[in-house]
Amino acid sequence: MEEPENGIHPANLAQVVELVHELAVDTSQAPGPGNPMRQVIVNTHSPGVVKLVGHEDLLYARQVPTLDGVGEGGIQLLPIRDSWRAELGGPVAGAADLIDYLTMPPGQSALFNIVA
Repeated sequence: MEEPENGIHPANLAQVVELVHELAVDTSQAPGPGNPMRQVIVNTHSPGVVKLVGHEDLLYARQVPTLDGVGEGGIQLLPIRDSWRAELGGPVAGAADLIDYLTMPPGQSALFNIVA
């Protein structure tokens, strides 16, 4: 899903995140043959959405240079440190990678506050 928050009032972001979560599995039943878990991939640039999703469900996308260092390479998806996706000794993203993205730049005022 590409930026599901587009066109959604900020007060409704929590419901959008919950709806996407419900696409992955019927949370009223235990996962199993009649209730299979589905992979749902969401791309977002919204700090509000990131704040509403548990760190265990986030992957941090960073650009990777090409082997020759010329031009743009692909992206690498990193799990968040201390999540179930993080492998021992493997590359991870931490709070320092996300903090600049999730905080308001100096001198800017928030139009709204999101409380998770």
